[in-house]
Amino acid sequence: MLPHADALLRTALRFTRGETAAAEDAVQETFLRAWRGRAQFEPGTNARAWLFRILVNFLHKRWHQSARQPAVVSLDEHAKRHEIAAPARAASSPADSDVFAALETLPADQRSVLILNAVEGFACREIAAMLEVPIGTVMSRLGRARAAMRDLLQPPVSSDPSQ
Repeated sequence: MLPHADALLRTALRFTRGETAAAEDAVQETFLRAWRGRAQFEPGTNARAWLFRILVNFLHKRWHQSARQPAVVSLDEHAKRHEIAAPARAASSPADSDVFAALETLPADQRSVLILNAVEGFACREIAAMLEVPIGTVMSRLGRARAAMRDLLQPPVSSDPSQ
């Protein structure tokens, strides 16, 4: 499991929008669930894909649970959040921050398949197994995500011929 820890954390950070503690908790929970379910792992299959499936399922479950419950924030915490600027992204250039911003606008299902495919290098078949959806669903989500990212990241076309 440990050889995959960095990739799992990198993906968890993208899913949690850069919240380090939440991403680390997700990876730790992934390892715990993998250990508990080690009898379900089929030797000779892709261990990396199995771990990512556990991670993605956990993060989706956590997201659905938190979406149903209202956030409870103290007045002090609320004041702190509004005094402090938004957390800095690990962007190396302005273009990177544009990509992160565009990625965050995607629906969760499209963002998931795009991250798993483009960043982590999983094939559509592997992603379909991880998310337990048909491969056609993965392909359509991936196509929509790519099209949305293309639209969001293209520079605006000027109608002024002098430019």
